[in-house]
Amino acid sequence: MIEVSRIVRLACVATTLAFASAVPASAHHDEVKDDPAIVTERLHRMGFVEWRKLRWDHGIWKVDDARRENGHVYDLQLEAGSFDLVRLTRERS
Repeated sequence: MIEVSRIVRLACVATTLAFASAVPASAHHDEVKDDPAIVTERLHRMGFVEWRKLRWDHGIWKVDDARRENGHVYDLQLEAGSFDLVRLTRERS
């Protein structure tokens, strides 16, 4: 039988463990939650016409300087998945 060095066996085990732990993490990746186009569509349905910045932050979509047709400007946060409004803060003019 071919003897394999301890370092090679250890490297194989480490690689296998790293791969096994990465697969479940990517299996739960939900593209809908990460799609800015869906957030954009939701913002338009909520009456916003433009915004300065849209970003994903720990399960929340954050929107800076979102403007409605009446000219009022807001910062808001939407929950991932459901896109429900979590926070709405009106900016002062």
